[in-house]
Amino acid sequence: MEKLRIHRRDLYEIEVNDNGDVITFDMEDVDLPFKLQRAYDGVKKAQETLQKKLVVIGRREDHKGKDDIFSANELAVAKARSEAFTSMRAAIDEFLGEGGCDKVFGSTNYISMFDDLFDALSTPGEDGKSHLDRMQVNAEGIKKRIENKYGEKESGVLK
Repeated sequence: MEKLRIHRRDLYEIEVNDNGDVITFDMEDVDLPFKLQRAYDGVKKAQETLQKKLVVIGRREDHKGKDDIFSANELAVAKARSEAFTSMRAAIDEFLGEGGCDKVFGSTNYISMFDDLFDALSTPGEDGKSHLDRMQVNAEGIKKRIENKYGEKESGVLK
């Protein structure tokens, strides 16, 4: 059987924990800016949905059984948060890659984790550029990479 292997050259890797795990971004992926936007929008939507659920739960009459540790509303809040974080992790994993959240955060969820992630991706490093700056995750960055690869000739790629 014959084999074919494509060697990817334009990858951006970030080590995300002390175990040496990395998240890898394909810099030639023309959908990368859209993945970032969908991740951001997915987190925002899950947060908004959670807020609405918390308002509804807060208006309900609460009760707690004699042998229960938590009241019904407390359990409903915990469930709503768990569902929201599951949705947010799925949205972020579209950008980071499958299992990216587990590499970055482990299996634990905390309230500001996605703010912390976007802050870390946006914080300038020693060279004055953030990861997002270096990756050029925007339309202009994609166009520039295409021009670098194919030149400014009319290849039909940029038009």
